[in-house]
Amino acid sequence: MLALSGPEIREALEELSIELSRANVKARLYLAGGAAIALAFRASRRTYDLDALILEGHGPLIEAVRRVAGRRGWPQSWLNEQAVASMPKSPDLRARTLFGTSSLVVTGASAEHLLAMKVRAGRVQDLEDIAVLCEILGIESERSVLEVHDRVFPDSRVPPRAMHAVRRFLAKRWPSDGANSTDSEPDSAG
Repeated sequence: MLALSGPEIREALEELSIELSRANVKARLYLAGGAAIALAFRASRRTYDLDALILEGHGPLIEAVRRVAGRRGWPQSWLNEQAVASMPKSPDLRARTLFGTSSLVVTGASAEHLLAMKVRAGRVQDLEDIAVLCEILGIESERSVLEVHDRVFPDSRVPPRAMHAVRRFLAKRWPSDGANSTDSEPDSAG
């Protein structure tokens, strides 16, 4: 399967919606990760899968996902729930509807929630997303990035490996940011 852009994700969701409509099922999803970024903020962003929390219509939705995968020659995991454990427990009050029909409503994680999740992951492939999300949110310092993380994940610290990668990345992005030059742990209680 090739990586999907925002318009290609939207096409797949249209097909999924048609499948659900035929089965007379209503489903709701909350998207995170690259798919949410592609649909909400940067249509050129590509992703290999859709990280989703299925809020309604779970069983029929999974069956419809499999049918779409079969027709398109995609893996059945093109829409999956693997990232659910990494999602914040706090409600995403700024989530917005990214796709909606009578049979399928898809909301996407807000820029704040996406930034916090990307910081926690701290993988190489997350760093460009962090830059995009910082730009969208008007963030220009490490301290502000960590404040967003702490609001979204108030009871959890950024894992050390992720913190190291994110700090190195942000130090290159904002070399004059005083927060990047400290050797101590961040004020991140979360």
